[in-house]
Order: sequence, then C-alpha cells, then structure tokens
Amino acid sequence: MHDWLLSSPIVRLFVIIALGYLVGEIKFPGGFRLGVAGVLFVGLACGAVSPGMELPAEVQTLGLVLFVYCIGLQAAPGFFKSFKRDGLALNLSVLAGLMLALLCAYFALRWSGRTAPLITGVFCGALTSTPALGAVTESIINGGGTAADASLAVVGYGVAYPVAIVLVMLLAQALSVRSRSNEPADATVSPIPTALTIAVEAPGPDGQPWLADSVQRQTGVVLSRQRTSDGRIELVSDVTTLSPGSFVVAVGNPEQLKSAIALLGRVSPMSLQQELKGFDVHRYFVSKPQAVEKPIGELGLEKLGAVVTRLRRGDIDLPVTHDTRLQLGDRVQVISYKDRERAVREFFGNSLTVFTETGYFSFAVGIILGLVLGQIPIPIPGLSQPVRLGVAGGPLVVALILGSRGRTGPFIWSIPAEVNLTLRHLGILFFLAAVGVKAGHGLLTHLQTDGWTILAVSVAVIATAHLTLLAFLRFFSQRELATLLGVVSALQTQPAVLTFSATKAPSGPLNTSYAATYPLAMILKIILAQVLLALA
Repeated sequence: MHDWLLSSPIVRLFVIIALGYLVGEIKFPGGFRLGVAGVLFVGLACGAVSPGMELPAEVQTLGLVLFVYCIGLQAAPGFFKSFKRDGLALNLSVLAGLMLALLCAYFALRWSGRTAPLITGVFCGALTSTPALGAVTESIINGGGTAADASLAVVGYGVAYPVAIVLVMLLAQALSVRSRSNEPADATVSPIPTALTIAVEAPGPDGQPWLADSVQRQTGVVLSRQRTSDGRIELVSDVTTLSPGSFVVAVGNPEQLKSAIALLGRVSPMSLQQELKGFDVHRYFVSKPQAVEKPIGELGLEKLGAVVTRLRRGDIDLPVTHDTRLQLGDRVQVISYKDRERAVREFFGNSLTVFTETGYFSFAVGIILGLVLGQIPIPIPGLSQPVRLGVAGGPLVVALILGSRGRTGPFIWSIPAEVNLTLRHLGILFFLAAVGVKAGHGLLTHLQTDGWTILAVSVAVIATAHLTLLAFLRFFSQRELATLLGVVSALQTQPAVLTFSATKAPSGPLNTSYAATYPLAMILKIILAQVLLALA
C-alpha cells in the first residue's frame, strides 16, 4: 500500500482528500468541525510519516487559483456596493482590526526571535486565511527562500488555525449571551419572500391611481397580479395602475410587505395568489445569455406576458427588484399567461448544461488575466522589495472586477452558483492536501521547539483583531447581534464560524453583514501577510 501511494501522486492526492474529509466531519466539543481543514491535518500527518508523500507543486498552485478566483466571482456582485452607507462603517472596522493584528504580529516577530515565515504562517492561521497562506508560501519561494521556510509557514498556520476557530466561536457565544436580552422582538423573522394579497384603498400622489413601478421602487416588493375593480385579473407591468377597489399580489420579505400595506391599504382576506386560472407558475433555470447580467426591468418580460416573482441563487433566496441582475444557473419563479409559457421557457433557456456549453472560455480568460496581474510588482514605500499579489491575490482581484461587471460583450464572467461551489471546494482540497504533505516533515520537531510561541502569538493576533473590530463597530453604533456576528465571521473568512454564528442570530442581517465585509477581509489578509513577511 505504501509503495503504491509513493508511486502515484494522483492516488496520494485523493487518499488524503478522502481521509481529510472524514477527519473534517468529526464533531468536537462545542459542536464545531474542521471541515475542509481536515485535509490539511491529514496531509501534515502523511508528510510527517513519510516525506516521499509530497505532491507535485502544480497541484497546490492549481487548487489555490481555482479557489480564490471562484471566491472573487461569488463576492463580486455586492463587493463595491458594500462601501456605501452602512457597508462603509463595517469595512472600516474590518480594516482597523486587521491593521492592528498586523502590528501585533510584527511586534511578536521582533519579540519572539522566531523566523518571519513561521510568524507569518501563524498570522494567516490565526485569521484562518488559506489564500493568504498560499500567497505567503509563493512569496517565500519567489523571494529566494527555501522549501523548508515555506513549510515553517504551513506549520504555523496549521497550529494556529484550530485555535482561531475555537476562540472565535467562544467570542460569538459570549456576544450572543450578552446581547440576548437586547434583541428586538422580531429579530427571528425569516427574510424568505412570501406572497400577500393587498386591498388597494389609498389613492396615489395627487389623488391619482398608483403606478406599479412607483410602488415597487418605494417598497421593494414585486407586484405580480391585479384584480381590477371590474373583476378582471391581469399581470402587473411597470405601467399598470392600481386604483382603489382593486386587489394586488405583492411578493417580498416581511418588512417590504409591511411598507406596501402602509402605502396601499390593508391586507385582504381574499387570497388572490391562489387564483391561477389563465396563468402558469413555473421555475426556470437561467441559461440563455440574453437573460444574464441585465437588470430585470430591462429584459422586456412585459412583452412576453411574464413577471419574475422570486429568485434563488445556490441555496439563497434573493430579493427581486428592477435592478436585480440574473446570473447563469439562477432559478427564477415566473408567472405568465398560459399561452405564453413556451415563449417564457425559451427566453430563460431552462438548461442545466449551460455552463458546460458556454462558460469555460470566459472562465479561462479570467484566470489568465488574474495570473498576469499577480506577477506585476507593486512597490510599497518602506519595503525593500515590491509586493506581488501572486497566484492568490491576482485572480481574486480580477474576479472581483470582472464579476462586478457581469459581462463584457460576449464574455459572461459569472458562473452558476453550483459550479462555483464545486470548483471552489475542489480547489481548496487540492491546495490543503499539497501544502499539508509538504509541511508535514519536521512537524513534531517544530511543535516541540515553537509550540508555545505559536499558541501565544495566535491568541494575541486573534484578540487584537477582534477587540479592535468590536470597538470600531461600537463607535459606528453597530450593536445588533446579527451584524456583529456577521462581521466577526467575515474577519475570519471561515465557514465554520459563520455556521456557528447562524445558530445565535437571524440569518438575514447576519448574511448581509458577512457578504458586505468578507471580500475586503480576504484581500487585505493576502496583502498584509505579504507585508508582514517583507517587514522582516
């Protein structure tokens, strides 16, 4: 068996992944799991047992590129918007926390007398940033360092990583206990859109009928059908008028529906959404380029006699507005006239094979651009050598830029959520298996000599980052539990922390604050880890 593993890198890779998955599923006290990090620890163990288990360097590079590029595409739609309004305060808090964590790690480097690769690895592990670790190991090799130096970074990361998860979960628990009594009564309301029939009683501005487009923009609801005062049932378009005496179906979250009721009239005891005679309600996969990366309000659905009422991307239900842009692989719920169902289906495509047919060319072009950007030196005053974004940062930045654009002519940069998740997970598994095996040799020796130092620096970096973060959030009057936990989870960019936080706070604001801040946190950690390495 041992000889067989040594003779086949492919077999070694997938054996490590399989065993790592099993280790990652082990539930520890407190309910947390290592998840994909289990692959790293299995890799470390394999490398410690047999140095000949090392995997080709291309496996590590490929895995990292896939992971960070897919992360960037996923985060891109809301990234630049996150710097507006409340998102700006949240991101400034993240910036402050990470900058102080960098200073803490730098002083620890000077105080401890340990090598820069080790402390930089601890910095990455304390903040559970795998892309930062990838950038650091690459920088070490490109800067003339040895494979042993790169392994030191991985050892520091591997020891600090589980410490960080435990400590941040304890922080989340402490915040939830402290805030429980102050949570508003409706904090557990689900953000999932629901349908409601509203009786229109109030006239619009100047006594004129309401215009559907105006109501939707003011409240955020989607209006799908109307029963007019003379009994006709029709689909609602932007130019549909809503007069007193009519009934209209509104789709939205509880807050949006509350706003619509206050604007239009009252909740109707009649459930118009159940009356489907003459209409079809279907869910479609968005697979046609013509329906992708354009505002829903500009798709011309009113000409098809159709209205999009709900949108699901991956496992998340998203709000539908005129400005919402569909992506490949989205699932939309559409109500249409019965005789237009076939035309609506053809418009959206409804094909599960869309990405295999159209997406890989744009995907490959984006990665190439990211790799090119990653090799461009960035001079920073005070540093002896320029910083490069590398194979971790370059693809991430390009993915954020391209993903925020959505499409450029025939190039559609977004990819289906399910495809993104698959490629992202495959990439991180490849990377962790490769770096784990490489660092496993000499692991026990490093733990004996540096174990307590790694532990102390880990705790110091974690405490500095999160205490600074919470202080700034308090300064900006961000005190809602869900918001706090979302930003704490984003600072770590670690799914296990987010999953744990979801048991303590409502998922709506939690996911919103997480999505608004984790792209900046991820990019900053990649850059700051390299800055720390260069400061040595």
